[in-house]
Amino acid sequence: MTRPDDSWKNLNGLWEFEPGAQNQPPPFGKNLSSNILVPFPVESCLSGVGTNYKYLWYRLVFNKPSQFTSSRVLLHFGAVDWQTTVYLNRNNLGSHTGGYDGFSFDVTSSLKSTDNELIVFVYDPSDEGFQPNGKQRISAIHSPGGDTYTPSSGIWQTVWLENVPEVYIADNKILADTKKVTITTTAAPQSQRVPVTYDVLDGNNVVASGSGISGSPVTITIPSPKLWDVNSPFLYNLRIKTSNDSVLSYFGMREVNLVLTQHPGVPDTGVQQGIDRPGSDLPGYPVELPSADPTLCWNMCKQKAGCDTWAYAVPGCDSFTKPMCWLKSGYPGTNSNKCRASGSLARSPYLMARPHLNGKFLFLAGWLDQSWWPDGQYTAPTDEALAFDIQAVKTFGLNSIRLHQKVNPERWYYHADRTGVIVMQDMIQKYGGATAATVQPFIQDLRAMISGRYNHPCIIQWDVFNEGDCVSSFNATSVVELVQSLDPSRFVDTNSGGPANNLHIADVNDIHSYPWPGHPIPSKTQFAMIGEFGGIGAFIDGHMWVPNQCETYLHVNTPQDEADTYVKMASMILQTKDDISVSIYTQITDVERECDGFLNYDRTNKFTDEQTKQIANANYELINN
Repeated sequence: MTRPDDSWKNLNGLWEFEPGAQNQPPPFGKNLSSNILVPFPVESCLSGVGTNYKYLWYRLVFNKPSQFTSSRVLLHFGAVDWQTTVYLNRNNLGSHTGGYDGFSFDVTSSLKSTDNELIVFVYDPSDEGFQPNGKQRISAIHSPGGDTYTPSSGIWQTVWLENVPEVYIADNKILADTKKVTITTTAAPQSQRVPVTYDVLDGNNVVASGSGISGSPVTITIPSPKLWDVNSPFLYNLRIKTSNDSVLSYFGMREVNLVLTQHPGVPDTGVQQGIDRPGSDLPGYPVELPSADPTLCWNMCKQKAGCDTWAYAVPGCDSFTKPMCWLKSGYPGTNSNKCRASGSLARSPYLMARPHLNGKFLFLAGWLDQSWWPDGQYTAPTDEALAFDIQAVKTFGLNSIRLHQKVNPERWYYHADRTGVIVMQDMIQKYGGATAATVQPFIQDLRAMISGRYNHPCIIQWDVFNEGDCVSSFNATSVVELVQSLDPSRFVDTNSGGPANNLHIADVNDIHSYPWPGHPIPSKTQFAMIGEFGGIGAFIDGHMWVPNQCETYLHVNTPQDEADTYVKMASMILQTKDDISVSIYTQITDVERECDGFLNYDRTNKFTDEQTKQIANANYELINN
């Protein structure tokens, strides 16, 4: 939602800064000890500080913009991690808790013409707290490694002032499908009820209009609608007006739904050496076999009612010293494991769920995106850098992103909207150490994420939990039901690669499998998704966060080896595409010492043009074959 340029002022830039302490009084009227470049996190090199502090003080002295002539002035924060208290001219404006959502204050009564003193206090315990903090880890500053990274404390998104009329348009909830758009406008202050008019524009041409009252939904049918998809991401502009306010927004017309499709069925796999099928064990298994022969396990499954798949432990290969057999119900998917043999009995043709975009099945091939930058951590150095990461999806022939344990600035989603990149949006996790105290801030952040990013057509799925990061502290079923109630228009993934995935609720059967892609099985109510696989890493001299200390799931010697290995993995997925609807490769870029990206951490390409084309062609075949 935008207003004319003369109605807002960006406050990003050089602020005063100093570390604070608990229960410390605000430093009114005092110069702070150093400076910080807002909106870069305090740990980032672009901030000019480069150190982690739990307690932070910010100070800015500014003048009220001379062009601000309307009645009210709002102060906006895109995001601040984690607990924030804001003062203007010694007045406590209020506080906000949550590291990933925007918040605002009406500063009209506190604002002066000149020499306004803005003080911001932030408390962020990062991974030492109980709140969702994603992949942030304080010790990664001095001891990087693994899949957790340098924190991003304090102000990390844009801060700005906005001039609005006495009664103004505060928010718009926009839901479009392939025929119509429904808009609910909120007017402020105090959710006032005022007449609202809407114009839908194709370029400069009004193609449809509507009117109603703020607080009530208004539905507008679009004649000859132009749909949004990955190949043609058309966006309509939306002009919203009241008697004294006007804003501009946009929307894309698209809808997603589950469609039952006839699966052709599959023959018995026989004995597959080096393949495991973990999970879904029948009661009483495993059992010891009389001899080291996997066909004995295979035959047991054929004779056992309710057995669909089986797995055999090679004796002495790992902790199992005896030949063991697991019989399993259903089709739990496959992982590479040299210490196992396994198989699946024949499946007759059956109905399975597929995700459809605008009435057509579209295979989604994407990558995991942590959205970390070496110089800005959570904050991209420029808007062009945000757009670059989105465009890179198309460069490598992909069509989607799983945004991993982070909520990005609205501009990132705008670039995805206009570029035609589908987003599966993770909820931020408490990555280890979750307790009962985590539940309330998790639910608060979950609600804020869905509300704050609801209008973006690029988002088609909410991923509630990741692996075993914190799901054990929750009633997963009730959280999924909450998400479905907040947004019934999108898919819901209960637990990407985690234990609650076995509940088989919501829309996705999502497994993680490293390094080689596994084989999840769809059902009538869930499509099959490989939520993570890959992690292939060629380590590039001169581009490592810590020289010669890269880590990855599958190290290869050269970028050509990385490209060749990825193509093999894509080919494996293509062979199982009768079952699988989504595959997510780990990952877009190296992040600190985790060096398994297609791009280096500095966003340079690891591959030559020819190797990039090789990968893009494999993805084209995966999506379109």
